[in-house]
Amino acid sequence: MAGTDTSQRKARVDPNKPVVEFIGVRKKLSGRMILDGLDFSVRRGETFVIIGYSGTGKSVSLRHMVGLMKPDEGSIRIDGDEITTMTQRELEVLRRKFGVLFQSGALIGWLNLFQNVELPLLEHTKMSKRKRAEVVQEKLELVNLWQDRDKFPSEISGGMKKRAGLARAIALDPQIVLYDEPSSGLDPVIAHEIDKLINRLRDSHGMTQIVVTHDMESAYTIASRIGMFYHGKMLQIGTPNEIRTSAVPEVQHFITGGREGAVSTRSDAAIQHGRAPGMLSQRTAEAIDAAADAAPTEQVYVLLEERPDDGTPAPAGAPSTTPELKPEAELESTQEHQTHEEKP
Repeated sequence: MAGTDTSQRKARVDPNKPVVEFIGVRKKLSGRMILDGLDFSVRRGETFVIIGYSGTGKSVSLRHMVGLMKPDEGSIRIDGDEITTMTQRELEVLRRKFGVLFQSGALIGWLNLFQNVELPLLEHTKMSKRKRAEVVQEKLELVNLWQDRDKFPSEISGGMKKRAGLARAIALDPQIVLYDEPSSGLDPVIAHEIDKLINRLRDSHGMTQIVVTHDMESAYTIASRIGMFYHGKMLQIGTPNEIRTSAVPEVQHFITGGREGAVSTRSDAAIQHGRAPGMLSQRTAEAIDAAADAAPTEQVYVLLEERPDDGTPAPAGAPSTTPELKPEAELESTQEHQTHEEKP
């Protein structure tokens, strides 16, 4: 009977209906317009890759997508639901639709891989221990890490950390997975393995995926469509081949590493000085970053703050098995002293 209900739910899903929509979204930070009438949509089951110069609004758009920031103007819809007017309670439910793979993997240093992947199941479900073990095994086998389940983050390579982070990101079978530079810091062979995992999740599991990357080879490999951010807008959206052969000078300038195409004088000067297009000074850049970091956010599991993993042993008295979960207020007061995650 449960299987019938699931089939009926899937049958009611319109595959042509966008799962994510940004309509005329504007956001100003420290007096600078970061998102300036941003319009784009992501189709269900596709891998949508976002490219663009640093500081053009890619990360800010992801924060808006999960309700961690609210736009000054415009509409954001997830599965057709307007999220800009949601209450905090409604946003908490919304965020369970998302899984997030951070640039570093963001694993908890004193939990082994099994416990890292099990953690969201403990926090957000009432699964039995046996059922949790089955789910963890399924996810770790998917990323080829089941044999390494008892290892700790300090004992594995960067590529393994990314794969373990991905296993944890999909532990709750999210509808949408967000990736922040998934191939960053990896050698080409390992980066290609991550790309194959992303493609497998799309092709075999039908997951909608949104990837922020500067790695054009990876973008061409994994993308259903690619969108380029420029000055707070989506400059062009197209298939990998359409982006590769784009006649837009700014797009060609970016995808060829500056060897082809052209950008405005203002943007070119910014790039030459090592700053994002539109950044007038280093002070301006720092102010914008500080404003984004200071914006009110809701702390939830799928968006764990990244903290460096400096190899420090587990805190005195830390359990060797999955720790007892604490109330949010208590966790918040002790998080700074207890949480050690790997370096970005």
